[in-house]
Amino acid sequence: MTVNGFFRSFLYALQGLRASFWEQRNLKVQTLVGLITVGAGFYFSITATEWCIILLVIGLVLGLEMINTSIEGLVDLVTLERKPLAGKIKDIAAGAVLVASVIALVIGVIIFRKYCLG
Repeated sequence: MTVNGFFRSFLYALQGLRASFWEQRNLKVQTLVGLITVGAGFYFSITATEWCIILLVIGLVLGLEMINTSIEGLVDLVTLERKPLAGKIKDIAAGAVLVASVIALVIGVIIFRKYCLG
């Protein structure tokens, strides 16, 4: 891969980020929640380890949402018919985002509880 091709791949990735953000309501909501969480991290001066955990779970949720969007788009590209398997695939991908979001919420409660109650 040439240097030009390497940088072009970053431009494609940025285009994907932009398309995902502007076209997906859930990604906007999750980004807002992530930004609020980062703001709370600065407000409460959380530890470096807590920052690593918070940023990791924010990235996980946002990344999974983008993968979910990709899977939904791919399923729609393959078939426009309502097929049970297509619906199941979309539901499973959405379920992965839900699991990550719930775990992120639990982690957030565990980390910020001591700052809010203490």
